[in-house]
Amino acid sequence: MSYLISVIVPCYNQANFLDETLNSILNQSYTNWECIIVNDGSPDDTENVAKKWTNKDHRFQYISKENGGLSSARNSGLELAKGDFIQFLDSDDLLSSEKFQKSIDAVEKDGAEVVITNFIRFKKNLNQLKKAFCKLEEQTFTYESILLQWDRRFSIPIHCGLFKRETIGSVRFNEKLKAKEDWFFWIQTFKS
Repeated sequence: MSYLISVIVPCYNQANFLDETLNSILNQSYTNWECIIVNDGSPDDTENVAKKWTNKDHRFQYISKENGGLSSARNSGLELAKGDFIQFLDSDDLLSSEKFQKSIDAVEKDGAEVVITNFIRFKKNLNQLKKAFCKLEEQTFTYESILLQWDRRFSIPIHCGLFKRETIGSVRFNEKLKAKEDWFFWIQTFKS
């Protein structure tokens, strides 16, 4: 079965990173995806960069909305997503070219509803790698660990997860939160 992955990329004043981010999606070895670029009222060149990508490949979609914050932008993307799985990706992050394929392989092998992959950090380019602030380990992927040990022992960047659409269900990012919105989203998803 070929699952559709919906990638949601919220953007606010990060047009200078957007090409690299979208290129990391275009270069995925797994090709059944759609990418929803959500311009959250950016006054920079985000719209022009995004439209260049929608003209390049029909899998890229672009929407523009009034600025409402990161959670609002992600929620707007969720409302439009058609995929069997959801991938969140901030506009200054990159994905390994095998991220989707390896995640879908885990889904097909184990029936996983959420696939969590590890991450690395870099400063200005991939030649300047930095140690991740935590090591993601399977035993920490529990409701209790996420609730009680987040930011003490680990945290899971939202782009590390590939979520089955039904697992997310009606869970949305809390638009009142200006920080830790991803933590709250993980809690709600694990609890549902």
